[in-house]
Amino acid sequence: MKFLLLLVACIAISATACASQVDADADAVGQWLHQRTMQAALHAGTSPVGSYRVVRLADLDAPDAVKQQLRADIERSSGVVQVAAGNIPTQAEMLAALPRTQRSASELRQRLPQALSTLEGSLLGPAELIGMEPSGALDGAKSSGLSRFYRLEGVGIVEFSENNFLAAGMQVEVIAEAQNTEVNGKPANLGKVVDGAGRTRVELAWTGDSKTYSLIATGEPGSDVERNARVLHDIAAAIVD
Repeated sequence: MKFLLLLVACIAISATACASQVDADADAVGQWLHQRTMQAALHAGTSPVGSYRVVRLADLDAPDAVKQQLRADIERSSGVVQVAAGNIPTQAEMLAALPRTQRSASELRQRLPQALSTLEGSLLGPAELIGMEPSGALDGAKSSGLSRFYRLEGVGIVEFSENNFLAAGMQVEVIAEAQNTEVNGKPANLGKVVDGAGRTRVELAWTGDSKTYSLIATGEPGSDVERNARVLHDIAAAIVD
């Protein structure tokens, strides 16, 4: 089955960051995304190869209520988003839930449609690898992507995810106004969240020629959200495909 991946979610750094603002069942954006996903499923066989495009909010095929909410979300997420304590997990909670699986390069070559991105030249190269798990479109032991989790000194836990949207047949759309930075010349979205306990979460998401990428750094109370954002930019710039 082919999927529709709408990266409008990049304007809100995480589900927990916006969950308290509207009820999901009554959320105009959520209902619209659900309708788009169902439409994509019905036409799954008509798009065997994935695609990527950047669309202006004014040109988005969506009701005015959806566009208004998206515009408000983009404006609200332009700086550091403040959320209630507990919305960002502790390091202990994350470590208890994260996968510990580690697979060899040869095994991953059999499971993935494309070679993994090289991280050796980035800050994640020497960092402790906690584990990894398949992501994207799943087909038995194979997947279109992989998520890797690291413990990075001075930052916290960093997740790097890559997904071959072409091989998965995913239609990727990003809203132009939500792209607030760049990674190696590609439009990207950077989101920053701090909860009431001082924990931080920074997410950087962008799309390359064949893959979507995301870096998420989750820090303990007292971590510097702006510094972590710079660290993610440095990591992203050093990733090689």
